[in-house]
Amino acid sequence: MAVVGLVESLLTARLVDDITGTGSDKTREAWALGAANIAAGCFGAMGGCAMIGQTMINVRHGRARTRLSTLAAAGSVLLLALVLADLLAAMPMAALTAVMVFIAVTTFDWRSVAPRTLKRSPWPVTVVLVATVGLTVATHDLAIGVTSARCWPGCCRAGPARRSSDLSGRASTEG
Repeated sequence: MAVVGLVESLLTARLVDDITGTGSDKTREAWALGAANIAAGCFGAMGGCAMIGQTMINVRHGRARTRLSTLAAAGSVLLLALVLADLLAAMPMAALTAVMVFIAVTTFDWRSVAPRTLKRSPWPVTVVLVATVGLTVATHDLAIGVTSARCWPGCCRAGPARRSSDLSGRASTEG
């Protein structure tokens, strides 16, 4: 789970960097996440990571640009859990589900799966996309999807690289 959390946090940081046009220190992010998770474990709490859904809602709809937005979101959740727990318990599950669906729909970049985008993309990129989504949905395991997304590009490049090295090896022995 630590690897999945780290990958999700780094992907979230990269996504926010792309959207906001800013940069962040990924090494610092990784060390901070590790230190925070170790500290949480020392207190018997559960470790965590950056949440893509919350981050996208903050950045796209709240125009958040600093880490203070994450602190405000955490404070809101704490307020809901401690002070307004009875009100939250009375809320229909369908309303909470609607919020989650809204977050999922607004987080996803629908242009990435548009037929014209897929036609313009190199075929290995399309294969990686389809394989990653297929494995994640089939196994209900994000870790398998993330791992496949990292492994497939290497597999797609290994064939051409192997063939070119075979050809260069033959040329040197024949010449």
